[in-house]
Amino acid sequence: MTENDFYEYVEAICKRPKMYTPTGSFYEVVSFLEGFGAAGIEGPHCYHSVFTPFCKWIVTKFSLNDEIVDWKQIRALFASDSEALNQLPILYKEYLEQSQKAVS
Repeated sequence: MTENDFYEYVEAICKRPKMYTPTGSFYEVVSFLEGFGAAGIEGPHCYHSVFTPFCKWIVTKFSLNDEIVDWKQIRALFASDSEALNQLPILYKEYLEQSQKAVS
C-alpha cells in the first residue's frame, strides 16, 4: 500500500468512523489507522508508525512547542471529535502533497 492509498483509507474511515470502530471516537480512529497502516504501507515512512512523520509535520504547521506530539495534542487543536475527524484527512492530504513536492 502506498501513502496515497493510505490517504484514501484515512478519508474513508474518518467519513464513517463507526463502521470501523466501536464508538467512532477520534482516538479509536487513529488507533485503528495506526494498526492498519502498520500492516502494509510502503515507502520512505514505513517505520515505527505511519503517522510519525505526519505528527512531526503537525508540530511545524501549528507551531507547537513540543518536538514529539501525541494524539491528545492533535485532538486538542479542534473543538470536537467530529471536527478533528473532518480535519484529519484534509491535513493528511496536505502533508502528503508537501512531502511529495519535497521529494521531487
